[in-house]
Amino acid sequence: MCKIPITVKKCGLCRGNALLRYEKMKGYIEGSFFDIYECSFCNATFVDPLKSDEKIYDYIYKQVQIVPGYERYYRYSEVVKKVNDPLSFLCNSENVYWAVREALLKYSPRKDNISILEIGSGLGYLTYSLNKAGYKTTGLDISSDAVKLAKQKYGDYYETGNLFVLAENRKHSYDYVIMTELIEHVEDPKSFIVAALSLLKEAGKLIITTPNKSAAPKGTIWQSDIPSVHLWFLAEESISYLANDLGKKCEFICFTDYTKKFYEQADITTIDQIQLGSPRLTKEGIVRPVTEASSLKKFFLDLIGFKGRYYLSYIRRRLKTKEISNRTTTLCAVIF
Repeated sequence: MCKIPITVKKCGLCRGNALLRYEKMKGYIEGSFFDIYECSFCNATFVDPLKSDEKIYDYIYKQVQIVPGYERYYRYSEVVKKVNDPLSFLCNSENVYWAVREALLKYSPRKDNISILEIGSGLGYLTYSLNKAGYKTTGLDISSDAVKLAKQKYGDYYETGNLFVLAENRKHSYDYVIMTELIEHVEDPKSFIVAALSLLKEAGKLIITTPNKSAAPKGTIWQSDIPSVHLWFLAEESISYLANDLGKKCEFICFTDYTKKFYEQADITTIDQIQLGSPRLTKEGIVRPVTEASSLKKFFLDLIGFKGRYYLSYIRRRLKTKEISNRTTTLCAVIF
């Protein structure tokens, strides 16, 4: 009987052995395929080829209002200008923003003289909301178009720049550096973390959020955006390893207070479900959603507007049976 050979690659985080878990997963751009590997040492999952595709983000942000999964970011960017407390609005919308605020409150109860840099500020709504909440925050993005639009909408809180260039010229300048849902997009998360840490003052802290593999049900291979949008699916052990390897401490934000208030679905998601249920772009960058909402449902959602959708989602999450846990689908690590 012929044995199937075991395929092994070196993990890009810890250099441990990573085993092939799935072959030829369909990518975000039609016609692209990726293999999925899981590291037996740091529990990181990553794709092969481990290569980002910058044109994907050009395609997405040119039509962000209609790209499934990303259109909500556009809606957030619109609504934060219309509410009295935009940071609370974001915290009640997603666990990512709740965790960022929780980390800031935990490590700096007072806002006086706190300087923050948000790396990858994108549409700019989190940087704006932090400033409205009293935190002196600058948003950094590599896209000049994104920065231009954010400045036009929110004010002069933003700058165009590359993290690695900034790390050379502005060492030890910030009390906090924030990276929300960023490191899973990059080829080398470790180098990003090293550069971000160099920007911190002596007692500064790096706040990172990313999809949490540790919260996924056993047997889950991938539960994140499909590559090459996301290249990594990281566990708490993965982030802890990186921090320890750099001689830093790492603490995770506890989500118990969040899950007391909101319900989160934790069912296992198979690769087949992801393949069928994820949006894609054609090779020309045109959005090809998987399914269209029924005309009646679409009419209702358009009728109530985003504020209506927000309150409907808020009520549904509050009314469902809650599974109180210290973890959610997002992990938030504080490195210092």
